Amino acid sequence: MKKTLLAVSLAILVLVVPRLLAQEKEKTGTEAKPAETAKAVTPLRVQVTFAEFDGDKKISSLPYTLLINADDRGSTAAVRMGLRVPIETSSNTGVKQIQYQDVGINLDGRADRADDGRFFLKLNLEKSSAYLPGANAKPVSVGGNEVSSSQPTIQQFRSQGGMLLRDGQTIQSTVATDPVTGRVLKVDVTLNVIK
Repeated sequence: MKKTLLAVSLAILVLVVPRLLAQEKEKTGTEAKPAETAKAVTPLRVQVTFAEFDGDKKISSLPYTLLINADDRGSTAAVRMGLRVPIETSSNTGVKQIQYQDVGINLDGRADRADDGRFFLKLNLEKSSAYLPGANAKPVSVGGNEVSSSQPTIQQFRSQGGMLLRDGQTIQSTVATDPVTGRVLKVDVTLNVIK
């Protein structure tokens, strides 16, 4: 009797369960899948340093820190730091107006863990600055366009890229030369795992 009851119960399970799964698939339009295993999020401290050189002489060093969660599918880590510079403009009617230009630093970053223990870091970097040539300075031409001595000149630098770094590593990610002043901008990136 017990064997017969057990055999009937197994037959019912074999016949009913596949039908129930098929009905669920028809309702949702998807097959039942096992739960996906999520990667563990690793907190990182990423320091980006903009160093400006005039020849061999270091003129400035500006460090910025981003806190990034590696393997986080959420929002990108971001830092915004700057100010608004007034620039005088005039309309067709000769009326002078003031417009404001944002200058400063914009940093955006994401990171994913690589298989070898390093991290693939994706950074978007923007740096802009304003300078006003002195009254006695001779006019400067960039790309055939003369730079005004009465209005601020806005210097812009942009870089996008990816790099592989291990915990504690520093690399020089970018080197660029200002076409007006000849000064060299070097960008160093350091990655540390937060423990």
